[in-house]
Amino acid sequence: MRLLHLSTVRGRTSRSGSSISSKLAFRLPTLLVATTVWASKGGWHQAVLPVVQSLSTQPFQATTMATTATAATKNVVVLDGKQAEETTVTSKEFLLSNPSGAYTTARTCAGGTKIFEWEAHIERTAKSLASMMEQRESTTIASSRLSDPYVLRRRLDAAVEDAVRLHQRLHNDEKDDFDASSPRELKLTALVGWTALDDESISSGEDGGWVACHATSLPPLPAAPVRVEIRGSPRDNAAAKDSAWVSERAPLEALMQSATCGGPVNELLLATDTGDLLEGSQTNFYAVIDGAVWTAGEGILAGTVRNLVLDVCRNHGIPVVLRPPNLSTMDGWEGALISSTSRLALPIDELYVPQEGRPSAGTDLKKTFDNNNTSSSSDGSIAARIRDLVALEVEARSTPILEPVPI
Repeated sequence: MRLLHLSTVRGRTSRSGSSISSKLAFRLPTLLVATTVWASKGGWHQAVLPVVQSLSTQPFQATTMATTATAATKNVVVLDGKQAEETTVTSKEFLLSNPSGAYTTARTCAGGTKIFEWEAHIERTAKSLASMMEQRESTTIASSRLSDPYVLRRRLDAAVEDAVRLHQRLHNDEKDDFDASSPRELKLTALVGWTALDDESISSGEDGGWVACHATSLPPLPAAPVRVEIRGSPRDNAAAKDSAWVSERAPLEALMQSATCGGPVNELLLATDTGDLLEGSQTNFYAVIDGAVWTAGEGILAGTVRNLVLDVCRNHGIPVVLRPPNLSTMDGWEGALISSTSRLALPIDELYVPQEGRPSAGTDLKKTFDNNNTSSSSDGSIAARIRDLVALEVEARSTPILEPVPI
């Protein structure tokens, strides 16, 4: 069943006086980008946007990888449920170039026919939006409707469905229907804003705000050894998945990408002043200590895969301690792993602690873990066992993309 859009927003003017269409236009630094633009009149059209803004006015884009109009990548973007359009913009650029909002990153399974823990993504995004509005004291009648998971799901379902259909047509010989035999899975990035609408639109019964969705092929898992480094402090509002965090972590990611430790570093972990490791910049973190899995129970953004990790541990007799592992105990760790939408549960092979402000080097390696033992072995790596168990459960916890919202 195809879900209907409750409403759309077209060329409205916010209370700040700027049009929503201008806010949603992509703003990439010093390049020509073929992408989708939401016109204030006349709906959608394809355009090439010359961008002349100085990087000094948008410092968070300094580490964004440039995307050219001739790039081979075929991604898809939908803004507020309008017709999906092909774009070369990456998911990171999609978040950086749009207004700050609540976002979530989901993954498909079963050949792009299902979304893992979609209901949980909707619930978390609605809570993030409500938390952000409260923190910034910008709650309005219009925006509060999008913090209702039922309203939000109808808006996002329509955008996601259109994005997935177009992406599969672009990559599957223009097939109109989903191809369950295709191994290709997608990474879906949904962004929700609470832009205030004028009084006329509120009185007309529209639910306000705006939604956008970006679809791209799910990247492959990183090859072993998986390297992780410890740098940076926890974010201010861990309860909200705010797209502003994507720009705030950019300087740390730039250092991570400059590592000289023999290969790429996959993630950076955030530590408190006392050495507690709460989470990664894009992941949840776990350490295996005395046969138990330690992970922070608060002060983090609990990801959908984290919930599955904890359930798998409970169902298979692996003890869980909801406390953050501390850096001072690292010598005694038997294993460690991170989890996220794209990585699922990923064991860590090498852990680095670089000097502040410097990229990780070979001399910064502090701990290695052996994840080669099979999960069937009684003395095998617990991290590897969790990885395998989580992978088996993904489809069982996924929602068909065309499944209607229960009334």
